Amino acid sequence: MEDKKSWDEWVESVAAEYGLDLEKSKITEKQKRILDAAIQVFAEKGYSGTSTSEIAERAGVAEATIFKHYRTKKGLLLRLVIPAFAKVASPIIYKGVVQLLDQDKPMQEIMKDVILDRVQLVERHGQIFRVILVESLFHPELREALIDHVFRNVYTIASQKITELQQKGKLRQDLPEHVIIRGVIGSAFSYLIARNIVPQYLAQGTEEEEVAWTAEILMHGLAAKPDSGE
Repeated sequence: MEDKKSWDEWVESVAAEYGLDLEKSKITEKQKRILDAAIQVFAEKGYSGTSTSEIAERAGVAEATIFKHYRTKKGLLLRLVIPAFAKVASPIIYKGVVQLLDQDKPMQEIMKDVILDRVQLVERHGQIFRVILVESLFHPELREALIDHVFRNVYTIASQKITELQQKGKLRQDLPEHVIIRGVIGSAFSYLIARNIVPQYLAQGTEEEEVAWTAEILMHGLAAKPDSGE
């Protein structure tokens, strides 16, 4: 089996292939406008539905300026997402999970905090998360980074913490770690979809109420609670 590239090796290979300069200190004001405009248009229309002329118009620069700095539209896309993977996606996601799962609180309260924190994280960085998730379906470089350098870190740390919680009797021991992780991720994303697409039907409560209900379903399911008088 081929060895996986380290993060630095992956970044170096992609930067070399697309001629990318990833030094943040070297970004000019004009380049910053291009990057800001690109993430907005990619998030609105998707990579395939976006033209470099649209990005140039939004940024207030000549289209040739984009090709001067980034060679291709693909190069521009990768210049956007590589720093996001390094700075936002991987460290914030898995460090946040560790801190939340380490709390000395009832398990349902911890799950409520995990769901709320993940929802707020995605909303704070909504445009870049949208671009990464959608475009990783179509670009192997992004998919490789998402799987090998973001989700692998999150999964490893989260599964270790879940095993600890199972051993302490705080989580069901008859479920594999990946099923529990999938349940938490699914709960958070289902709430995000409901809140952003059809809130009038599927997110009618306050955020605190909705997250608490989501954690309740995650921990106890949909079955009616037994009558305490029986």
